[in-house]
Amino acid sequence: MRNGQILRGDVIQQTATTMQIKMEDGKIKQLNKKDIQRVSYKEPTVQEKKESEEKLKQQTTVVEEPPPPAPEPSKKPEIDKTTSPYTIDQADRKDLEIYFGAGMGSYRPPTENYTGRMSAKINTLNGIPTQVDDSAYERGLAYSMGAIYYWKKFGFGLTANHFGGKTSERITVYGGNSFLQENKGTFPEKQNSLKLDISYLAFSNQKFDIRPSFGYSQFWGKTEDNNSTSSDYFANLLLSVTKFNYNFLEILKGPSIGVKTTIRLGEKWEDRIELHYLSLTGIQYAAAVGTASSIDGSFFDYYRSDLITTWTAKGFNFSNKLFYRWTPTISFWVGIQLFEWKYTVNSMEQRFQGLGDATSPPPIDIVFLSNFLIDATAKSTPATNRASSLEFGVMYRMNFAR
Repeated sequence: MRNGQILRGDVIQQTATTMQIKMEDGKIKQLNKKDIQRVSYKEPTVQEKKESEEKLKQQTTVVEEPPPPAPEPSKKPEIDKTTSPYTIDQADRKDLEIYFGAGMGSYRPPTENYTGRMSAKINTLNGIPTQVDDSAYERGLAYSMGAIYYWKKFGFGLTANHFGGKTSERITVYGGNSFLQENKGTFPEKQNSLKLDISYLAFSNQKFDIRPSFGYSQFWGKTEDNNSTSSDYFANLLLSVTKFNYNFLEILKGPSIGVKTTIRLGEKWEDRIELHYLSLTGIQYAAAVGTASSIDGSFFDYYRSDLITTWTAKGFNFSNKLFYRWTPTISFWVGIQLFEWKYTVNSMEQRFQGLGDATSPPPIDIVFLSNFLIDATAKSTPATNRASSLEFGVMYRMNFAR
């Protein structure tokens, strides 16, 4: 047999797969032919008997190992209930955020108030007392919109802002001998800006992100004043009135460098704070058209004045927005924004022309001296710009990583 056993008996019947033998003790045993190694019709030799005994002995010492445990039915992987749909892998982002906000704001540029303070300085040098009242400001519409595309640790942003408001000015010139001139007006002013920036995720954990940022901005400021007047009085009697049309247009542009931070306040709240340093250069064009006439109709004059200022500006932009994540894709926010910078005048030049100049133009030395005085006065007169707002908005997030 294949297991080493030797059976003795007579073959009494066999088929293709089985064999029946009659053992020496008279019992009949049926064997499977696949278990039979060899059939011999002669007595086994001594060597064959010895080998058979050793093989049987080895089989009795083999310890049967228990069958391997049946494999358990496969289980579906458990869902990690600690993972929130609001969780974002800040280091491997591929998404786009689009936002819009609107509210109330103010815009305080160096336009008519700045030229008024310059005129007051020049009048004082000429011995003419001049009083410039503090400007009064009214808030106006402010809004912002933008988009930020995140790719891994990088962020690419495009932001637009608008600030508006009204400014009221009043300047009083005392000419002596009971003469007084009062200049006043209320006019709208607005500023628009556009910024491109790139940021990089330098540090991030579950609560806090830091992103250094570099950008480039351009600002457009505009004032259109059709409501300013100048009234001349003598001994409390109105002598003449001048109606003004002012137009100021300013363009500034330059780089910015700063940092963006995000503070996560739980699962649905986050506070985004940005601070950027601005370095700007630009130009301001100012045009004034005046039409003067006396009350009795004996006097009439028309003149135009153009003022061109080139300057640089250094300042900052601060932004703080608090977001509530209503869903993983839609958020609502409330925020404040502030732009502020100080100017340094590089040059200022004025061109003045009236009806009388057509027949009797001023001498060239007077024009040169006047521009020299204006330029020197402008460089010694501080000029600032301030725009601020409080806004409410919404943001939509599109995830491209899925």
